[in-house]
Amino acid sequence: MKRGNWANDLERIRAAAEDDTIHVRTLVRLGIPEGTAYRRCRDDGPWTLMAPATIRLSTGTPTRRQLVRAGLVYAGDRSVLTGLDAARAYRLRRGELPAAVHLLVPEGMRVQSTPTIRIERTKRLAPVLHRDGLPVASLERCVIDAVRRMRGRSDIAAILTEPVQRRMTLVDTLLDELDAGSRRGTAVPRAVLRAAADGARSAAEFDFHQWWSAHPDLPRGVLFNVRLSDATGLLGIADAYLPEIGLVLPIDSVEQHFATPDQVIDTERQHRAYRSAGLHVFGIRPSRIAGDSAGLLRDVLDAVRVAERLPAPLVRWQPDLPRSA
Repeated sequence: MKRGNWANDLERIRAAAEDDTIHVRTLVRLGIPEGTAYRRCRDDGPWTLMAPATIRLSTGTPTRRQLVRAGLVYAGDRSVLTGLDAARAYRLRRGELPAAVHLLVPEGMRVQSTPTIRIERTKRLAPVLHRDGLPVASLERCVIDAVRRMRGRSDIAAILTEPVQRRMTLVDTLLDELDAGSRRGTAVPRAVLRAAADGARSAAEFDFHQWWSAHPDLPRGVLFNVRLSDATGLLGIADAYLPEIGLVLPIDSVEQHFATPDQVIDTERQHRAYRSAGLHVFGIRPSRIAGDSAGLLRDVLDAVRVAERLPAPLVRWQPDLPRSA
């Protein structure tokens, strides 16, 4: 391409770009002078400088896809997308996308982070996978990388449990990935995964699992989300259950003063079904876990003692497995 007629060959330039994004050195190879490329990124120009030496061949607000592509173009051919943007490429939906795209690069690479691109150097750059036209890390690495820097337990739980619920991976595989990387930021994800291994799914169930685990006076072996049935058929799906003594612990995610009349009726009907099968029922209000922990402990211990004195119920249980995607 001649230096004088590059403006007439925009189609060729776009053909060399990915998601309308191109590196300056590629433009130079196409015959575009470097100075000309940068001039076209000025305020009144038709192009946008997305990162050092990384140009979008348009103006206006970039799409998320263009932000991701700009990061990959800027970081180079050996970069790999991870975090929630990569999780989206696996068709996972939970979690709010962060301001910066998260990329992995080999340890020795000299490339710096920018406000919209977070570069992480790593010795564990696994073989690149391709999803939705993007080079991505493994699904397990993506979600673990996403939650390491998060603080909200509920947000962490939502992200880690989605691929498990959709049968895209296993809790043990996520734990293996957690163990393989840095220990920084792993305490809450590890607690969430331990709870998930026991069947917990919702934020309230995770909080209750953590609360229960923190009290050694309580019996071990509490199960979460199990299907209970007797000779008449299915009784219901228990949020938490102690099979040794037949204690059902419904976790009322909707507090009684916020519940609709229909919800109250359904809850009472469910509890009657459990009691008719010989089970003891004690409902858990999530607000008490933090607001009245000592009182909740006394009440749960009382419920355990009552259940221990009742005849063993003829009830079967099995995990309520999530449906695949």
